[in-house]
Amino acid sequence: MREAVPLAEQGMRSGRGGPLGCVVVRRGKIVGRRRNRVTSANDPTAHAEVVAIRNAGTALQTF
Repeated sequence: MREAVPLAEQGMRSGRGGPLGCVVVRRGKIVGRRRNRVTSANDPTAHAEVVAIRNAGTALQTF
């Protein structure tokens, strides 16, 4: 949560995406993190959770 809250705050301050942030943790390490991008990307699937999972997949180079 210490990592997700600042992401949410950044989204609020920037006016892009609202108060939502997410981190993905695997084996105690953060492997993905992102904030909501629904409005900034005009993508209804770009919720913070989905974007963070995509980020984690890229970082880990696996699904």
